[in-house]
Amino acid sequence: MIFKNTRFFVLFFATLAFGNYAYGQQEFTLYHMPSLAQSTYLNPAVVPEHKVSISLPVPSLFVGFNNSSINVKALMSPDGTVDYNKFVEGLKENKNYLGAGVSGELFHIRVKAADNFFSLSSRVIADARVHYPRDLFALASKGVTGNFSLSGLAIDATSYIEYAAGFTRVRPDSKWTYGARIKWLNGLANIQTKNTEIDVNVNGEDIYSYDITAKGLVNIGAALDGNKYKTLDDLSNLEINSFKDALNEFKPNNGIATDLGATFQFTEKLSFGASLLNLGFINWKNFVNNYQIDTHFVVEGVTAEVDFDTNLDSLFNAQVDSLVQAYGDQFKEGVDTTFNSYKTWLPTQLFLSANYQITPKFNATASVYTEFHKGVSVGTVVGANYRFGNTFDLTASWWWFNRSASNLGIGMVFKPWFGQIYIIMDNVLPGGLVKVSDPELEINNLWLPYGAKNFNLRAGINLVFGKIREANRLPMNGLTKKKDGKRKYLYKPPFKH
Repeated sequence: MIFKNTRFFVLFFATLAFGNYAYGQQEFTLYHMPSLAQSTYLNPAVVPEHKVSISLPVPSLFVGFNNSSINVKALMSPDGTVDYNKFVEGLKENKNYLGAGVSGELFHIRVKAADNFFSLSSRVIADARVHYPRDLFALASKGVTGNFSLSGLAIDATSYIEYAAGFTRVRPDSKWTYGARIKWLNGLANIQTKNTEIDVNVNGEDIYSYDITAKGLVNIGAALDGNKYKTLDDLSNLEINSFKDALNEFKPNNGIATDLGATFQFTEKLSFGASLLNLGFINWKNFVNNYQIDTHFVVEGVTAEVDFDTNLDSLFNAQVDSLVQAYGDQFKEGVDTTFNSYKTWLPTQLFLSANYQITPKFNATASVYTEFHKGVSVGTVVGANYRFGNTFDLTASWWWFNRSASNLGIGMVFKPWFGQIYIIMDNVLPGGLVKVSDPELEINNLWLPYGAKNFNLRAGINLVFGKIREANRLPMNGLTKKKDGKRKYLYKPPFKH
């Protein structure tokens, strides 16, 4: 069976072909929407509008994708046809990235008690990070020969379950608000590569041959019993036919993290905020495989006499089996397998923000976002929020991140009765629409977004109870000047219970 014979060979090159440094879950508009309890995921010091917020059984879902170079504009020539060579030439030599993320909020509850807010929540989170050099795509160009360096390819794809307890403190006589979340993490799966060095020499004189030298470390972890399933080949024995089977096989890899936040009411209208997120790690120790790779081999092209009366799929599969048989063992000779635990750190995020209350219903915001993960990435956001009575909130943001500036975010919150129905998109601009036609690819008059490189979407429903009067909430309003002898100072009245 070809899958069984090529499991590791395919895994190694697939993982090296998609490495990353860019986080898949940057949410900028949500940070400026304090009416939602979900905004505390980005700053635990945010004070909500309601005393109680509960998620419905329908999860709050987030999907996100961002990249530096792949869009319709990069792939098209001026006449509207696909131009792969133009795309390759437009890539950076080394600093190209691709990120994707998905998360689902399983539940949350946030309750006000005196001048404090307490919360419990759980989410399933998955993200992938990719960083790749130009030569990765240049290698696939038709008729290309020469030397190619794929060094720097990396992967850090992780999924985990998060259980969190949060606390927010609003002191009645203080301009400061503090918040924190403690998170217990159950790692589900992880693939990461380190120190990859890959050189490929392509010779195309007669038939193509590939002289490949590869070095690096590939770590793989999963939430399975490492004593029962030792290697990747053992996973062929894994059978899950029911939820009970899944629970019996589930052996999480534990971790811990924290989020910290604060706001400061500088004047009656101007406030500042800061949050530091994802200070923590996951320790992968249950099902763990480490592959230390130091190998060199040559892949020779093959020729085949095609009989069109035969099944071409069968012919192709036979050729693939022949190649795997010839070179698979040669590749594995340079792979040293161990089963040592390893640690992955979450991507730490920092938000610094300012909020100015222009009118009781209209406020402007600005923030700087920084991410620390195998380097530093910085973005900026400006936005505005307007409240249309008690039934509708509209937030708009314009953000710049990782060489992409055409990013208009929109957040909408509908409030029927005790509910909050919300939808947030961090990029609603398609960068212009263009009609694509390419007879060779059998594409005919297909309209696509021309310049879009990023897209984030979050949607969900909350139940909320106990509206807190706006005059008694921080950081929106509620600070008044009060005399104490000859000195005036800002005073925050206590919440109304």
